[in-house]
Amino acid sequence: MAVPQETADVVVIGSRVGGCAAAIPLARAGRRVIALDKMSFPSDQLSTHFLTPTGVTEFAKMGALRRILDECDPTRVHHINVAAEGIEALERMRPGDTGVDFGVCIPRDQLDVCLVATAREQGVDVREKSAFQALHWRAGRVSGVRYRDPEGQLRDISCRLVIGADGRRSTVAAAAGASRPYRMSRNGRGLVFRYATDPRAGEGGIETDTFYQWREGESFGLVFPIAPKGRMLVLFMGPREEVSEARADGEAYWQRKLAQHAGLRARVAGTDWTAASKIRSTADCTAFFRASSGPGWSLVGDAAHFKDPVTGQGMRDAMWMGRTLAERVLPHLDDPLATDRVTRAWERHRDEHCLPAYHFANLDTRVERQSPALCELVRDAGRTTGPDLTDVFSRARTPQQIAPLPRLIKMVAKAMVSGERPRRETIARAVPELRTELEIRRERWRGRFRETQLVFGSDHPDPEMPTPPAVLAIDDRDAHAGSTAAAPVGVAA
Repeated sequence: MAVPQETADVVVIGSRVGGCAAAIPLARAGRRVIALDKMSFPSDQLSTHFLTPTGVTEFAKMGALRRILDECDPTRVHHINVAAEGIEALERMRPGDTGVDFGVCIPRDQLDVCLVATAREQGVDVREKSAFQALHWRAGRVSGVRYRDPEGQLRDISCRLVIGADGRRSTVAAAAGASRPYRMSRNGRGLVFRYATDPRAGEGGIETDTFYQWREGESFGLVFPIAPKGRMLVLFMGPREEVSEARADGEAYWQRKLAQHAGLRARVAGTDWTAASKIRSTADCTAFFRASSGPGWSLVGDAAHFKDPVTGQGMRDAMWMGRTLAERVLPHLDDPLATDRVTRAWERHRDEHCLPAYHFANLDTRVERQSPALCELVRDAGRTTGPDLTDVFSRARTPQQIAPLPRLIKMVAKAMVSGERPRRETIARAVPELRTELEIRRERWRGRFRETQLVFGSDHPDPEMPTPPAVLAIDDRDAHAGSTAAAPVGVAA
């Protein structure tokens, strides 16, 4: 039986944050864009949901912000409080480039519905329960996709560009031969979290206008006001082995972690945990970079690059990737060679933009007590309430711009003088940390594309990645006759 065929300018696989961010600018410019998603909405997604003003700004650029604020009713958060070994810094977040001055935290079953509705409103043909099956190839270039519709029928779409926005286990990456990342780093932390009613809701104090992070011993504790108003997300990030403990006896684990984090315990005092959501967890957070561009295809979001969620950068980066890719390819879609040159140049730009946050997240996944120099950096930032350390979350400045080497050396000296930790410990932590910072700066200076050389102290050994999905490649040898030959796609090294 012949497979039904149609034509589009761009096909996007995945219609969550990265997929919608890529599809909307293309459709807005008058291009025919089809977005396929194997799920139907609303559907949940494991995510920390944290967005600073620069992430909220991406909603505004998509045209989705008003809908999100009206339908999700999130708390508008203006501050971040970071505490390291009892030393605190409370800062107001820096506004985004559109003037947005607040962050939000919205569960994905609420957020993604708004993004899909916005995409449809702006001309994207979003098709739910439509599962990607294979890439079509013609003369060595991707020429379309095959998918299975909600009724189970196979259908083909020919197009100028395929964008994979289908998550870490991307089937598009597998079909393009790019499933195996060229750079990976093992995460030492696990995530255990739940939702609950905020006991401070309605009080109007600083607590409900602040994202909190406590760094104590080997553990992190976080509290975010979420949507709708009056709810909160409570998250613990300890050694990844704790995930097994949480799954064996969640409530016992929860009480142990509350006892471990005194500041968090005080913030959530009065919470009725019996009415809270179920406890969710994951230890599957290997960070990576994939080759994200090729002839007729590109990857965005977690399909392209994933960093540990400890920094809360995943959703913001997925939207930034989708938008910037769309903006770059728009003038060139009618020229296949130019499109391929642009997607490759975009991938290089993506790496330059995301690499500092990748290293920052890797450093935070080391399971160890916070260093004396970092504690002094928090103390130094805490002298004012203006944006400083929080710029790393807002991506207004890189970690290296926030803490240049002279400032780092000064913080080490202050730690030595304060004597809060033995000087031997301070020096033992400072020497490898400074070496790592020098290597990060050296890598950025070299600027190599698809860099595989690992950075001491950042890229962690023995990463784990799941087996890539099995997919088919369809070679359109005779497009007019409609005959095709399908063969399994190998995994590129």
